[in-house]
Amino acid sequence: MTSSVDSQKSQTSLPIAVDDEHSKQEAGPASPATATPAPSFAEGGTRAWLVVVGCWCVAFASFGIVNTFGVYETYYLHTYLRDYSPSTVAWIGSIQAWVQLSATLISGPISDRYGPMVIVWPFSLTLAIGMMLTSLCTKFYQFFLCQGILLGFSSGLIYAPALSVVGHYFFKKRAMAMSLASSGSPVGGIIYPIILNNLIPSIGFPWAQRVCGFLSLFLLGIAAVTLRPLDIRRKGSFILLEAFKKPAYSLQVTALFLVILGFFSPYFFLADYALAHGVSPDLTNYLFAFLNAGSLIGRVGGGFVALYLGMFNSMVFACFASAILLYCWLAITSTAGLIVFGLLFGATSGMIIALMFPTIAHMADHPSKMGTYLGQATFVSGFAALAGAPIIGALFDAYPSYLQGIVFSATVMMAGAIIIAGARYVFAPGELVA
Repeated sequence: MTSSVDSQKSQTSLPIAVDDEHSKQEAGPASPATATPAPSFAEGGTRAWLVVVGCWCVAFASFGIVNTFGVYETYYLHTYLRDYSPSTVAWIGSIQAWVQLSATLISGPISDRYGPMVIVWPFSLTLAIGMMLTSLCTKFYQFFLCQGILLGFSSGLIYAPALSVVGHYFFKKRAMAMSLASSGSPVGGIIYPIILNNLIPSIGFPWAQRVCGFLSLFLLGIAAVTLRPLDIRRKGSFILLEAFKKPAYSLQVTALFLVILGFFSPYFFLADYALAHGVSPDLTNYLFAFLNAGSLIGRVGGGFVALYLGMFNSMVFACFASAILLYCWLAITSTAGLIVFGLLFGATSGMIIALMFPTIAHMADHPSKMGTYLGQATFVSGFAALAGAPIIGALFDAYPSYLQGIVFSATVMMAGAIIIAGARYVFAPGELVA
């Protein structure tokens, strides 16, 4: 009897080497002599779901630790870096987010051309090394180099290739599968702060950070075993600038730049805002856990909602809802209110992160281009991540009421929401579900 996995494998007309100059739209007309073979997608099966598990582990260890930076910043401002301003310390997290997103411009095309594992295996190791080196840091430049650059760069290099493997196995269920895979990030954002907050008082920061490092190494070991890509590769240009000739793609990239410019303000500064409004110091760091708990709900739920409403419709809703919640933040000062805000903003922002990758990947006319499409888009968005937190931190320093910083975050995110709505219309002007 043929297993379900084998039957799914037999549906896929691979391996495929794609020449960019001759690739065609999957649904478009083409003659048999020149058409790029359109692959079948398993849409499930043991091997496909193990790939989702592997990508989940990568998301946990990469985006999960980057999402935890608010805990690190609060701790650094009261210990090693007490002589620095919040805006200055925020540069560590900003450079981490920037190199993480920008690194995909390298890893995406390499993954498309040579396979994802040539990137995932070595840089999983450097990510663990970056975690361990951070445990030895005491100076600003040391945190900047080890946590900001090495850890951020390694995280970015492994995430896009791992996510592109999910796209090898799913098309109709791609948004759901990628959302489930990306849910590792908020789980990491919950677990890492709990580890740090509970272990730092008893064993100190260095060993608490090493425990996090060993956990990351274990999860990346699972990913190394379960991420089994199909042999889908392409020839031609290293990057695909012609993607920006697609209006829907260009509008998406522009919108994501604006959304991410305001995205990180709660993830970096919610604890400082809570302290300034009388919230117990014992509770403030757990606000990041509430943010990431909400993000987990948003990422998982967003994928299932996208099955019925469409990934673009769900993305538009998430962007508008996040912007409105940021405006509401201005009126929230109580502990209960900040917890509810953290859960709600975590949910809507989690939907954004979960859906931004499948909507971008959906612009590619062949799976062998998805890594490059993702890399180019996140590279541009990385500059927003680089600038966003320092700009907001500087506004918080200059205006202690937090008003100007929050308004800036909400306004740029609202502008991004409007543009992503335009991208959705351009992509499917006559369709209700898209």
